Amino acid sequence: MNRRHRKRDGIVMLALTSARDPVIHSKCAVIAGDTNRPMSQHLIRTPDQRLRVFVSSTLQELSSERQAARAAVEQLRLAPVMFELGARPHPAQDLYRAYLEQSHIFIGIYWQRYGWVAPDMTISGLEDEYELAGSKPKLIYIKSPAPDREPRLTEMLNRIKGDSLSYKYFTTADELREAIENDLAMVLSKDLKQPGLLTTRSIPRRPGAPISPGRPHP
Repeated sequence: MNRRHRKRDGIVMLALTSARDPVIHSKCAVIAGDTNRPMSQHLIRTPDQRLRVFVSSTLQELSSERQAARAAVEQLRLAPVMFELGARPHPAQDLYRAYLEQSHIFIGIYWQRYGWVAPDMTISGLEDEYELAGSKPKLIYIKSPAPDREPRLTEMLNRIKGDSLSYKYFTTADELREAIENDLAMVLSKDLKQPGLLTTRSIPRRPGAPISPGRPHP
């Protein structure tokens, strides 16, 4: 296995040497070298392979909300995957791209800040994370009121609404936590009825989009 897992304060930190992740649902599994032995459509996962939920937001203005999101994810015994401040041995964009590729559900939390745009990028890391999430199940939460919302974030939110995604407004961290718990439970129940919904997929890079060293979106 070319993947290492580290855990810090309950948050799964992923160190990658491979871009692939075993799928959650499979019709066959490798058992004692037998690649053709039929298995249940739901592959039984070991405790360290819980479903992973990527939390996307600006870091500083939504610190309390990120804590609430983490608590909601852990309440359901899922693994929060969070890009936090601190030294990392990888460029920022490579890091959140790797985190996203190994995650199964995307949570986006937005308020007033659009985030930093790297010199060779045309969008912020915040928007890049949303786009890289691709076809993963997405849960979107928008904090209000937002009297000083930056114009580029307003444009981004308008595009998200145009993607026919459901989204919710909230005002407090407690409201957010309750909403995330309820919505994650709904996603999990849908997965039981639609096997394969939460299978990890490789993230395609948008044509012409550069790979930037970037930095966290504060």
